[in-house]
Amino acid sequence: MPKEISVSPRGVKHPVHLRLRTSDVSLYSDLLLHEAYNVALPFTPRTIIDAGANVGMATLFYANKYPFARIVAVEPEPSNYAMLLKNVAAYPNVVPVNAALWNSDGDLHLGPISAAPAEEAEKWAFTVTETGIPVRGLTMQTLLRETGIESIDLLKMDIESGEIEAFANCADWMRGVKGIVIELHDHVRPGCKAVLDAACQGFRVTTDGGEMTYYIRQ
Repeated sequence: MPKEISVSPRGVKHPVHLRLRTSDVSLYSDLLLHEAYNVALPFTPRTIIDAGANVGMATLFYANKYPFARIVAVEPEPSNYAMLLKNVAAYPNVVPVNAALWNSDGDLHLGPISAAPAEEAEKWAFTVTETGIPVRGLTMQTLLRETGIESIDLLKMDIESGEIEAFANCADWMRGVKGIVIELHDHVRPGCKAVLDAACQGFRVTTDGGEMTYYIRQ
């Protein structure tokens, strides 16, 4: 079992829990210290969905930047979810959900993406597979209904090519989405960007020159 440490970065209200020698450390550096999701928005989000929350680094960034927002953090992998619970326990505005967004409600399996670095695959890059860790799958409509959210101001998504399924039959819930910050995975599974572009008609699309793509409703 990886050794755990707690750190207290500037600007974050409560200690952050990390597992050494896992992807937790690089996510902490990228998302909390270097604020990879710090995009300028033309609105202040009051509802945020963090899909693919992992151990909660993006969730913590948003919880501290937007303390009055209600944040739903969705993570399917059990050990990552356990760390997510530790990291968000002191934030009453965060609702953790142990599930994978999908195109239907039901039972799924989760396994590592083969392209992930060997030392990080155990804790980071998971995707839906035919066999593996049993997890709950749910649609965005079900997630919103169960958490009592009527519309999404900001959707952050990093679900390792599952965006193709997550955006299936999205017309109803997409009407209320103001902005999306997403890591697309066409390098893993072609077609991810095409699905988002089709779903986000009327949005302004930009990138950060790297992995992030931003869809902001005009």
